[in-house]
Amino acid sequence: MAGRVTVSRVDDGTGDAALADLIQEGRPGPAEPERLGRHDVLVERAGLGTSVYLVKHGRVLTLRANHGYREDVAEALLDAVADLMADDLGPVVRLRPLSVPGFPLDRAALLGPGETDFFARRPGLAERGLQVVPVHRGEAMDGESAAEFRWAVFGRGLGLREAHWDRAPEPRAVLVRGRRRPATVRARTVLDREAPALLDGRDLCVRDMRGHELRLVREWDRLRGTLIEAGGDPLPVDVPRLGAWAVLGPLFFGADPADVVRIAPGDPEPMLEIRVADPGRGRADVEMHPETLDACLAWVRALTPENGAFLVFAGQSGGVVQMVWEDDGLWLETPEPERRRSRGRHASLDEAERMVEILARDDRVAVDELGGLTEIPLDV
Repeated sequence: MAGRVTVSRVDDGTGDAALADLIQEGRPGPAEPERLGRHDVLVERAGLGTSVYLVKHGRVLTLRANHGYREDVAEALLDAVADLMADDLGPVVRLRPLSVPGFPLDRAALLGPGETDFFARRPGLAERGLQVVPVHRGEAMDGESAAEFRWAVFGRGLGLREAHWDRAPEPRAVLVRGRRRPATVRARTVLDREAPALLDGRDLCVRDMRGHELRLVREWDRLRGTLIEAGGDPLPVDVPRLGAWAVLGPLFFGADPADVVRIAPGDPEPMLEIRVADPGRGRADVEMHPETLDACLAWVRALTPENGAFLVFAGQSGGVVQMVWEDDGLWLETPEPERRRSRGRHASLDEAERMVEILARDDRVAVDELGGLTEIPLDV
């Protein structure tokens, strides 16, 4: 708990007294002497949040919370890194364990002099100011570049708020896809969105902060591939397309790869591959891509009733139902290239939805059930 103390302003040769005075300049409110555990600190409660300063060894260490400030967390952060204040930290981030009951962030990230934005525009403090920030072990790597850490975690990478102590952990990953430059991304986004939407024949590679690597391809409604531990052998992975984060997410939170479920059963997912051309919505797909049945049915209703707007749906076994708006209604058909023909008729939206649902759930083309079909020769 914090208690009020009196901090001496007598110069002891370290310059600490002058630093304590310099901290007050240009700030929205006074920094009052208090005690946090074993640390004599200055605490500023003004503006948008709380700032704590520990002046020691001719340097000043700060921590700041705009949301969710807790004295026990502040004390634990200081305990974790105070013994590093006098060290030559270099242009890297140092991570130390952090354990506070009920607080989900479990690492104290220390940025050394010249590496923290907090003091960047404050002459006299920039070269002597350090900052400690609570993070999760899945968000950062000990010894990584401080500039990379700031960009990846609190910049355009994850876009987290360093002063929001009430936030949830957001594991970070490195996504490698084809010839593109590796990208810093949210691990949840990769497994919830990127991997389930993989096009046929495409793969992706994603790494956690320890270097463990997932390589995945989509095989209809499953994601299959390998988990390669840093320096280890590849282990098989086979999980539901839409369940990858629930199953594999613990890896990115720091779980031992040996404890991560890699083979997970699941009910078959009613889904299709779809291609959309809708000038009214500015949509013109080049390739087929996977969609849930609900999303496919939504497109049947959402397709702009404009001449030439079309949808193509393909089932797991290759059966196709496609539809296009014409001047006199919605034309629905199935192509039969081996017979150089297509068969179809104009259909209502309800009929079109039924054909799509049967294709997704039963993996069969049911246009014969519509009756009254017209045979259209295909151009050779």
